[in-house]
Amino acid sequence: MSSPTHYLISAPGKVILFGEHAVVYGKTAIAGSLDGLRTYILFEKSDDGLLELNLPKLGLHLPLIWPISALPYSKVAAVSKATDNNSSQELAFNEELLKELKPIVLDGNAKNKDIQEINELQQVAASVFLYLYTSLEDKQNSWCGMKVHVTSDLPVGAGLGSSASYSVCLATGLLLALGHIPVPNSNEGNTDTSFSGYSSPMNLINRWAFQAEKVIHGIPSGIDNAVATYGGAVSFTKGEMENVIGFQLLRFLLTNTKISRDTRAQVAKVRVLYDKYPHIVDPILEAIEGMSLSFNEIELIDINHYLLNSLGVGHSSIDRVREITAQHSLHSKLTGAGGGGCVLTLLRDDITSDEITKIKSALASLGFESFETQVGGNGVSVIDSSVTISKQEFLSSENIQQKFSVWKHFT
Repeated sequence: MSSPTHYLISAPGKVILFGEHAVVYGKTAIAGSLDGLRTYILFEKSDDGLLELNLPKLGLHLPLIWPISALPYSKVAAVSKATDNNSSQELAFNEELLKELKPIVLDGNAKNKDIQEINELQQVAASVFLYLYTSLEDKQNSWCGMKVHVTSDLPVGAGLGSSASYSVCLATGLLLALGHIPVPNSNEGNTDTSFSGYSSPMNLINRWAFQAEKVIHGIPSGIDNAVATYGGAVSFTKGEMENVIGFQLLRFLLTNTKISRDTRAQVAKVRVLYDKYPHIVDPILEAIEGMSLSFNEIELIDINHYLLNSLGVGHSSIDRVREITAQHSLHSKLTGAGGGGCVLTLLRDDITSDEITKIKSALASLGFESFETQVGGNGVSVIDSSVTISKQEFLSSENIQQKFSVWKHFT
């Protein structure tokens, strides 16, 4: 049987449902996968000895290209150890490799440097790709070159896990293309998959995606990549994660206010309050944790928002979203750090498409951007060479997840 010539990988974004800010103080938070907002990466096999990375959504109109032979493999331990499914040992981050890759990243744009420059965000995206490829390359099993095309529904910098979605797609595609995991064979997603069990491909994907997140963020929590890998919903307490068994899909309208949020500033604001009035703020944080433990009650959405507002992390743009959605008897709350950013609105089963259109139009008139999405859907998904996909078809598709109905899932 011939080896696959391409893979199409899809992974969801994430949204914090309950527990914002309280999680910083050791309380429980709940995050869920954004099934309607995903990153997609098409990996195409080539035999020219080159790695080509295309990032049009990040503003790069020409590809970045590197010879496979130019990568610093001497900085990497044996691949067989690095991809051992049965190892429960945490992967060590390779600072030396990342340092060696910095000038190589810029070399990828050498032929086009007079036409385009690569900014910091684009350099980080390229660094993630090269870090993972160099770490995972196996001369016995690897493709002799590849073209990688990236697109995404997720806005960058909105706190919706766009970087983790990208990291999970990259880790999955490279682990497949470089022969470290098999193609999944299930057409049914399973969002109740356990986070334990080091022998599973999903665990290996999650561990390498976490390494990619370290390239991007330095010290990530691990929540975002876990949600993008496994899907469903995740509870997070004091650094410990577990999936929420039996989580039911929920329909939300997600509104990006496009007000730049500063997570560090919002966290610091709450810390000042906590240090000054611990006897008042701690019960608020306890109440917010209570929402995480009883998140199926619709009324708690409003209460959770009021509690977060009492900590000073609200914003007038968030209030406007709540006013507009409340006119249609819908419940909304800020999600993430607050101070702008995004707002979650739970959509009732009986709401009509006309009503949703009116709400989105009213929000758009204020410069906001809204997306209908399900929370709690499938994690990473794969289509292999059994389905013919052209680059043009991939890049021109409006809704890739629905266009291709033959996604396979790891179990």
